[in-house]
Amino acid sequence: MNLNITDKLGIEKQEITIAEGKTYTVNCGAKTMIKAQEIFEKNKSFDAMFNVIELLLGKKARKDIYDMDLTVKQLQTVILAIMAQVNEISYEEMEERFQKSVK
Repeated sequence: MNLNITDKLGIEKQEITIAEGKTYTVNCGAKTMIKAQEIFEKNKSFDAMFNVIELLLGKKARKDIYDMDLTVKQLQTVILAIMAQVNEISYEEMEERFQKSVK
């Protein structure tokens, strides 16, 4: 017996747009997510955050986002959007989860 789950794997591209002309594909692979978690667990610095952005969105995205000189709140919004895409949930649901984890 063969159980075909190809339709359950949903291999569609996850993207995030942070400004006009700045749309990036989010690498949602399990290996990438494990590496991202390891980076955050070892070092919660500003550089570590941008290392994770590079890992999930690519070098160009890292440079573009860094060069935008975002506020802390704006950067938090970008991170939440990336995490929503990785977890395949809405931005609002990710924001709600984040609010609960901060309390």
